Amino acid sequence: MHSTLYWLLILLLFLSCAKMEEQVPAIQISIDSTVRPVKLLEKYNIPPTKINIHTQANANFPKFNYSQYIFDLSGVNNSYCHPDVLYFPEGFQGYEYWMVFTPYFGKVGQDYFSKRYENPSIVVSHDGLTWVNLPVLRNPIQACPSVKESFREMKGESIQGFWSDVDWIFRNDELELYYRGSCILQQALMKRGAKSLNNRKKLSQKNAIRNIVRQTSTDGVNWTALEVAFTSNFPSTPKDNHLISPSFIEVNGDVIAYEVEFDWQTKRYGSFEKTHVIQRHSENGLDFSPFKECKQVNFVNAPWRENENLGIWHLNVCYVSGYYFMTLSVGRIAKYTSDLLYLAYSKDGLNFYVDPKPVMTENAYRSAIFPMKVLNDQITFGGIWGNKLGEFYYSTWDVNLPNLSNNSFLPKSN
Repeated sequence: MHSTLYWLLILLLFLSCAKMEEQVPAIQISIDSTVRPVKLLEKYNIPPTKINIHTQANANFPKFNYSQYIFDLSGVNNSYCHPDVLYFPEGFQGYEYWMVFTPYFGKVGQDYFSKRYENPSIVVSHDGLTWVNLPVLRNPIQACPSVKESFREMKGESIQGFWSDVDWIFRNDELELYYRGSCILQQALMKRGAKSLNNRKKLSQKNAIRNIVRQTSTDGVNWTALEVAFTSNFPSTPKDNHLISPSFIEVNGDVIAYEVEFDWQTKRYGSFEKTHVIQRHSENGLDFSPFKECKQVNFVNAPWRENENLGIWHLNVCYVSGYYFMTLSVGRIAKYTSDLLYLAYSKDGLNFYVDPKPVMTENAYRSAIFPMKVLNDQITFGGIWGNKLGEFYYSTWDVNLPNLSNNSFLPKSN
């Protein structure tokens, strides 16, 4: 009897300690109030122009090919979401612009069914306006999870896992593509993924509601089996956080990741925002900082704070010539949406100044900016602006900044 009581107390103490450990916040750093204001978008060199993507959206489960779940997006112009773009001045595989995105809005589906189309898809372009499939690549590169591969997140929902929030970098002469898998069984990820020690280790816990996975390719056509980078299980996040819109950059050979984390329900991470942004670090692109070693990002000014109902919903980050740049879609987090789009910059990657004039004031969704040219103290950017109608718009513009480093970090292909 005494022995049973003893072990029960030990178990309760262990669970209590584990719970306390889960509450440890990401590292908060002092705000650098000396970050100087910079106008990040005075005018477009090219006014925003609606783009067209010639590819297909496919909601079929693996090994199925029912025509009613396949849509040709050519000429539709309103089924696009989650863009991220790499620009190669000298071309890569014959194309200057490479974009990964997910079909989601518009024609491909309505409400819940749309998520079956939200699969990583790759297109290329010569001008940033007309995008096509690579001739030998069939989209999507990862099929929609089947019902047998999925689980229900909340009571009353259907059983359906899905992919989302694609992002990529070009490092060590290869493409590294990251994206988020939600409500997908660990066993299914293991079956689809590489038979590696990394996957065995990271998929040995309970089913994580969300998983960030990576695939790599040297040509954009042939992709390695997926590897798990991090999950929403502890210690990567406390209490199955959302891992919203992760974005990845290379800095001095290492991979830096940013993501949006929910904080609006209990403020349990010590943040005063409805959501906050954290920064993770990895030397190999697969093993990232656990949550307690992540750093919270400061926004030295945040125009959306004037409205207590608003918070950051999605983001995208790029790094060029010693500066970090971020797009921030901001909206009513309780509604899981955004309307405003802002640009921000940082010199240290942790203290960002936000241009107070939004790029978009309604229907904004995740958008992406990317460097195209660095000359003296001027960076030429391209931008793919996404909205909730499922449209993408393209434009270019210049930003003047002092003391740009000589290493432009523009991707170069062999």
